[in-house]
Parts: sequence; C-alpha cells; structure tokens
Amino acid sequence: MTQTKKPNDIVLKSTRGLLIFTKWLLVLGVVALAIGIPTILLFTDKVATALADVFVTPPGSEVVWMIAGIMVFGAVMLLLTLFALGLLRRIVDSVGEGNPFTRINGTRLRGMGIAVLAIQIVTFFGGILATTILAILGEVKPDRDFHLSIDGGISLTGIMLALLLVILARVFDRGADMQDELEGTI
Repeated sequence: MTQTKKPNDIVLKSTRGLLIFTKWLLVLGVVALAIGIPTILLFTDKVATALADVFVTPPGSEVVWMIAGIMVFGAVMLLLTLFALGLLRRIVDSVGEGNPFTRINGTRLRGMGIAVLAIQIVTFFGGILATTILAILGEVKPDRDFHLSIDGGISLTGIMLALLLVILARVFDRGADMQDELEGTI
C-alpha cells in the first residue's frame, strides 16, 4: 500500500531539510573533537601550563587526560545523536512515501530510544568526570574570570523520551500487524 508519487508536504520537506542541516552540524562537531582530542594530548604540557595560569593549584598531566576523556564522551554523545537522527530521517522518508506503519520503523524507533538512553548514561558519567576535574583544579585565581557550571545528571525528560520512543515502536509494530491483516482480507 505504498504510494508511487511523493506528496508535496511542506512539513515533511522542512523536517527533512532541518534533519540534514543538523546532521552536518553534528558531523562538524565530531570532526572538531576528533582533531581536538589528539591535539590536547599532544600538547599536554602547554594545556597544563594554561590551566595553571587560571587555577591556584597547578594541575598535573592527568587532568589534561581527564579533559580528553570528557571530549571522548562528547564525541560519543554526538555520534549517538547522529545515529538517532539518521533513524528519524528514514522514518520521515517513509512517511513521505505514504507507508509509515512498517516493522522497520518500529525497529528504528526502538533504536532511537536506546540511543537516547545511552546518551543519558554517557552524560551521567561525563558529568562525574567533569565534577572530578573541577574538584582537582580547585580554586580559581582571584584575578581570573572563570566560571563553569556542570549539569551532568540523568534527565527525567530524557528517560521519558526513551520510554516514549520504545512505546511508539510497539504502536508502529501493531500498525504493521493491522496493515498485514487488512491486506490479507482484501
């Protein structure tokens, strides 16, 4: 029951365009982190010196490695978001084709739910690492202007979104079952 011509729906076209734009922003972020992580590790001494100019307690090289670890967490979060965005784009494409209630869309929604849950877990552990770094660095020098707020806890909204996506996956699976039943009776 697929349509042969794609509908001229401005909402679907706009959504697809926004998803493509967002995809390239995420790719740019991943590339920046892929360049930044080895760079920060290559210049560990210079980064530690720059941090010593800001903080009362001079940090050791382990702090720079921990900062690189946070960057790795950031790259993982961007890649998970990119993965979920790709699945969403495929769902939008199937809606445009006129056949959204397929088993593959249920699988895609489940994948998005798992990605959202994984992002919550990565954010939690990244927040712990960032809090540890700030505890190690300690006080900022009085003549320096530096403020950093860390919000790395588990988001109830993120958990609810993951659950919603998994439930919607079941709805799409049931829709596919009903469509199969309907096609079997005709």
